[in-house]
Amino acid sequence: MTLEEALHKNDINETMDSMTAYVYGRIKTIGVKDLEGKTPEDFVGEVLMKVAKGERDWSKAKCSFKDFLFSCLKSHLYNFFKSFEQKYEAELPDIESRAPENELELKQIAIQKLKEDGADQDEIDVFECWIEDMNKPAEIAELLGKNVKEIYNITKRLERKIPKLQMQILKLV
Repeated sequence: MTLEEALHKNDINETMDSMTAYVYGRIKTIGVKDLEGKTPEDFVGEVLMKVAKGERDWSKAKCSFKDFLFSCLKSHLYNFFKSFEQKYEAELPDIESRAPENELELKQIAIQKLKEDGADQDEIDVFECWIEDMNKPAEIAELLGKNVKEIYNITKRLERKIPKLQMQILKLV
């Protein structure tokens, strides 16, 4: 099916509304207030433009058109919020230099905030590995007695929680 056929076959207005609602939900979940001047509608528009220009290749997709659009949107949002992580990571050394004697306390606060945000024990365990500079999924899997695929899934869940966690910690310091 071509892109044009997929657009005619699907109710694009309903799909766009669903995508916009999804973006609003993700923004609320992560707790980011400054989107660098973007609105949720901008994210949806950017994804649709990428699909129309062929940057996201619908012809190779093995799912429904709506699922394809949502997977593109999720990827787009992930990359956007990943850029926020990099900004916050740049700020974290300043925090460490201001209060190095509180490093253990900051780690405990971070773990407590994760628990408050509903992190399960697997997420806490992986986060503690990260704190100890253990970042390779294979090493973490071996230490925790899990398979690497499970660690990747846990990591994905954690990565969605980290930006909100970083904002909460920055407010405390």
